[in-house]
Amino acid sequence: MNEFWKFNMNIKSLVWKSKLKLSGDVTKNLSLLKKWEWLNNEEFRLLHEDRMRNLLLHAYNHVPYYRAILKNAGVIDDDNIINLNYFSRIPFLTKDILRNRLTELKSNDFEKRNCYENSSGGSTGEPVKFLQDKFYEEWSRASSMLCDIWTECYPGDRKVILWGSERDLFVGNEPLRIRFGRCLRNEMWLNSFKMTPEQMNLYVKKINEFKPVQILAYVESIYEFSRFIEAEKLKVYSPKAIVTSAGTLYPHMRDKIQKVFNSNVFNQYGSREVGCIACECNQHKGLHANMATQYVEIFNKDGTFASPGEIGEIAVTSLTNYSMPIIRYKIGDLAAWAIKECDCGRQWPVLAEVSGRMTDTFVRSDGGVVSPEYFIHLIGVILNCDLIKKFQVIQEDYLNIRILIVPNIKIKNIDQQYSAVLNEITNKVQIVMGKNCDVNYDFVNEILPSRSGKFGYIISKVNK
Repeated sequence: MNEFWKFNMNIKSLVWKSKLKLSGDVTKNLSLLKKWEWLNNEEFRLLHEDRMRNLLLHAYNHVPYYRAILKNAGVIDDDNIINLNYFSRIPFLTKDILRNRLTELKSNDFEKRNCYENSSGGSTGEPVKFLQDKFYEEWSRASSMLCDIWTECYPGDRKVILWGSERDLFVGNEPLRIRFGRCLRNEMWLNSFKMTPEQMNLYVKKINEFKPVQILAYVESIYEFSRFIEAEKLKVYSPKAIVTSAGTLYPHMRDKIQKVFNSNVFNQYGSREVGCIACECNQHKGLHANMATQYVEIFNKDGTFASPGEIGEIAVTSLTNYSMPIIRYKIGDLAAWAIKECDCGRQWPVLAEVSGRMTDTFVRSDGGVVSPEYFIHLIGVILNCDLIKKFQVIQEDYLNIRILIVPNIKIKNIDQQYSAVLNEITNKVQIVMGKNCDVNYDFVNEILPSRSGKFGYIISKVNK
């Protein structure tokens, strides 16, 4: 095991908890969240509305971009009174607006707020820049800690993070300061960019030695890792929880991960722009949206609110970023509100599912859409027959689908078996995309993750 992990774990845990106590606002915020999660509906509504008004008043007084917008929407009157009834009149914030009007979106007091520049992961190929600050960071850390506590992982507990990003993860080459910080927090980072068979064998050994309480991972990365462990008949340590994020967790993925690791899977949803948005509790009946730090809306194409159970696009308002308020931000994801409340007793609203990015949805020539789950389940589960090690489905045009396949070279009589499977895949694709849809296949040795470190099973070049 790496020298950094040979410290006594109990000592590290005590040091980390002491460090948290020194960063008083993080622990104070965590204590507030632990109290707020059990407020009744009316108590939480009043709290949420108060935080909304504070942010909007600040945006009006200090952010050039929002001064006229909030006034025209009727959100603020001549006496500086905020009217939340008109909040939905505020135009959506988009990635293009973030790119083109960055200066106007900055608060005129941002230099006093200990702020820093951040950017999105760039999974769409075009990262966007934005400002965040210490106040936002302290709330974001507290929110993430609360989600960890829901999985029975507490500050200082051992955690493995299977993550990847060209920008901020080159495991083994980080500065000493970053490596020491991860060691102090009891974190072992594994690079999702390097998931070759040799590396995954090494990751299993590291996990077995480290014995983490929790594994936090990209959805697709931990799913592929689970498939590898199962195929190679390896034994892997079972943490208390696997937390999946940065992708869509489909039912067959959850089942596979839980089976291989013999651990509960907790789904989590967030983004670099606004932080942790929602996460599962131990009831596993949806993701609680933390409306104390975010305001989440789900809307239809015409801008009206989606009904419970109806999939729509997400808009998020961060209630903690005062250096650069992000209000009604179209984050590019699809989701649906749950029809029923969670049995846990928390009154925070529940996302029944987060069903992928807008760019993951295929568009038919007649304007209809096809969920990415159709292709993922069809190729990855129903018609796989252990022939396909990895795949990616790309919509080049309305009637042009290209499928990349990494074949399982262990299978004998490969040509004959693949011919039958590919014909069946083509037929099933044409059922939903149209009988005139061309389906082409490319057999490759490897399919690389995107610049953000995420692997996408589905890519639509039409729905961008």
